[in-house]
Amino acid sequence: MKIINIILLSCLLTATGQAATLPDQPHISVSGNAKIHIKPDTVRIEFQAIAMENDADNAKQMVDQQVQQVLSQLQKSEFDQALLTRADVQLRPEYEYIEKKRTQVGIKATRNLSYQLDDVEKLNKLLQILVKNDISNIGQINYSLKEPLQWQIKARDMAVQDSISKAEGLANSYHSALGNVYSINYQTHNAQPILMRAMESDQVAPSYQNNQIEINERVEAVFLLKP
Repeated sequence: MKIINIILLSCLLTATGQAATLPDQPHISVSGNAKIHIKPDTVRIEFQAIAMENDADNAKQMVDQQVQQVLSQLQKSEFDQALLTRADVQLRPEYEYIEKKRTQVGIKATRNLSYQLDDVEKLNKLLQILVKNDISNIGQINYSLKEPLQWQIKARDMAVQDSISKAEGLANSYHSALGNVYSINYQTHNAQPILMRAMESDQVAPSYQNNQIEINERVEAVFLLKP
């Protein structure tokens, strides 16, 4: 019996809370939706310089050499070197099982790097530079927008207009007139970047023109009806 009473009380409170958000006079509740697609205008490429040698010094030296070669080619190709982000070199022993015995076969050096490219048209050119300089592990390619806020505002305004249009249409259909807005419920939605899969060194990235960033906005509004 106590459980039933608790459930009934919960339902009553929920209904009361919902009723409190709506006006006592005639009204219309609508939701406005908008969706826009935009071509990305910036892209971040993540990759690794990797080398394995007999000792740590040689492995690190090989990785440093790869990075320097990449920097040199970026400069020659008129890419901004400052946009290349470099993490510290990570060293770890590599093992193989030889005749059922775990045996160290070398030291592997890895350095994580990323490049923020503000001209998406140059992506393939950048990838070619990486491949030509022994960067075989090209990872995630992250397409995004330089100024996502302006597009979110545009989509939100479209959603607002959609809600007004729906409310006016419903009011006219019921031979009534739309009054002022009573309440608005809105939660922003961040633009979702496009993440491409890791590629093999001899593959070319898909054209960004086939990829678009989708922005969805939704508003809920309650409009009063004129007497």
